[in-house]
Amino acid sequence: MIRTINTSYIMPSFNVVQEAYRIIKNCGLVVGITDTLYGVFADPYRDECVEKVYLAKKRGKKPIPILASNTKAVLGLIDETYDKEILEKFLNAIWPGPVTVVLKTVPNVLSNMISWERNTIGFRVPAAPLPRKLAELNGGFITGTSANISGQIPAREINEAIRQLGNGIDLYIDSGTAPIGTGSTVVELINDNLKIIREGPVPYTVIRKIYSYYVEHV
Repeated sequence: MIRTINTSYIMPSFNVVQEAYRIIKNCGLVVGITDTLYGVFADPYRDECVEKVYLAKKRGKKPIPILASNTKAVLGLIDETYDKEILEKFLNAIWPGPVTVVLKTVPNVLSNMISWERNTIGFRVPAAPLPRKLAELNGGFITGTSANISGQIPAREINEAIRQLGNGIDLYIDSGTAPIGTGSTVVELINDNLKIIREGPVPYTVIRKIYSYYVEHV
């Protein structure tokens, strides 16, 4: 049986957030809105929970992006080779928002199924309050992959997610149409080298200028 509840995008109901977190804590899957698209929210710390995301999406061994509660949570997982002062200012300038940043991370904190033995993870702090609240309750992070069968069109509305994922999800949260409606811009930042992985709502040239500014002024 498909279970759907409604809540506001701007001010998600406390009861809805608590119910969604209960499901995530119990290794279930929740579909909810972000600023870009609808996403599949799960606990990224446990293999058995992440495996459910892959099964629901019929996804191969492709890394899963992570949604974070805030920049501080992300800084707690990154490799020691980064200049944290520069990185913190850069991330605070682009987040919350539709930019995913792939960073080198410390090992063995999140499930190895998130990155499939790569030493990098894509992080984002979304503008939507719902995933940020859930991430905060869940130790800083939840999964943030789009709510669709792998290779098919990502869901901008809840019914699009339901048609694709059906009974593979424990709870669908309907908050209307995702405001941006396309996937985030994805960049990679490794060894001070910033490069574009996927173009999106925020142009790479803008992200590049922001990063260069903090490299020069910090």
